[in-house]
Amino acid sequence: MAEQGSAYTLPPIAIFPDATLPHPMPCLEAEARDEATRLAAVLAVVPAFGTAAERASGLRAATLAAARLVRALPTANSSTKADGLPARSPVQSYFRVRTAVLTAAQAAQQAALVIHRGLADLCDAPLSGSDIARETTAMRQLVVDLAGSEDSPKTPEDGGSEASDTSPGTGQGRQEEMWLSRWITGHHVHVLFNVYATIALREAVERLREGAVREATAQIERTTVYVQGFAAARAHAAALPADFYNTTIRPTMVPTVVPVPLSGSMHMEYREYRNTIDDLLAVLPDPIEDLALREPGLAFAREALLEADLIEAERHVCLVEPVVGSERSLVQPPATMDNAVSVLRVMRHARAAKIASLVRFGDHLVATAAKLRQKGGDSAAEAGRCPY
Repeated sequence: MAEQGSAYTLPPIAIFPDATLPHPMPCLEAEARDEATRLAAVLAVVPAFGTAAERASGLRAATLAAARLVRALPTANSSTKADGLPARSPVQSYFRVRTAVLTAAQAAQQAALVIHRGLADLCDAPLSGSDIARETTAMRQLVVDLAGSEDSPKTPEDGGSEASDTSPGTGQGRQEEMWLSRWITGHHVHVLFNVYATIALREAVERLREGAVREATAQIERTTVYVQGFAAARAHAAALPADFYNTTIRPTMVPTVVPVPLSGSMHMEYREYRNTIDDLLAVLPDPIEDLALREPGLAFAREALLEADLIEAERHVCLVEPVVGSERSLVQPPATMDNAVSVLRVMRHARAAKIASLVRFGDHLVATAAKLRQKGGDSAAEAGRCPY
């Protein structure tokens, strides 16, 4: 999507580390580590279920803390330019995302920038308390992972001029520009969580292969926090009117604005996460009754992750329906008997059937029906059907 020449310009291209490669954490130097732990402390007390004024105040304090972290990160050797970085898919190009081999310092800088922009927009985004809580909790998890510690030094008084960055726009034109910027900003936060969930889960799979159960369990628990943030970040991106989405945003996701209609199969970062879920289930296929007898902590950590993953699919259905109604997805032909919502429901059922024996409260009705019909495709195929 092209830059807009207005006060609400689209966010800059966000560059993320390749989640398939090793990624060292923690990775911050002393000053940045102090600011990261301060930010983690502020994020921990955002009053997601307070009054509107209390929420706005807490989110603005977090935005200021994130700005201080950005300033504390070294830029001389860590700045990353998007110029020349090719998009791996039309979705990356559209959503202003790139992946590259980054140093730890470069990855930390990019993550801090995405968190800062996400928090600045959250100050005015009409999200539910639960979504604010889960999005800020996942942000906090990443900040703690980068810092390597939750011990916070004394938090300084808020100050500086960054507060002006979170002031809402006025007038219909400014409002529409804000919505367009939010559409991209929320997706950047979503990709951020995808990438770091994949990094944590790959680490868990490696530890399981080595027999390091305690370390694997801790990594799975980290992954779950990120996955719980997926739906919240998606809701953040979609916190805009349905008519604006359908008349302004949706037409930009089909030719001639983009080369091909956008689909979930082009969302490379999410596909890598789904592939890593498959890797986890391949290395840890035991039914929960068997695994809980042998390694109860691991069994319940895996269950929490898989439940969060299933709820993410269910939330996707509920998020899309108010926006697109009974419309078909961008990649569905007119003659199809499905629409965007029904395809998402099928994906939810396939995911539920796959994990029914791995959680205590599985959807055994769907699992039985799936066995009677045919064995479903893998998670990569599932991601390929995901509509916008």
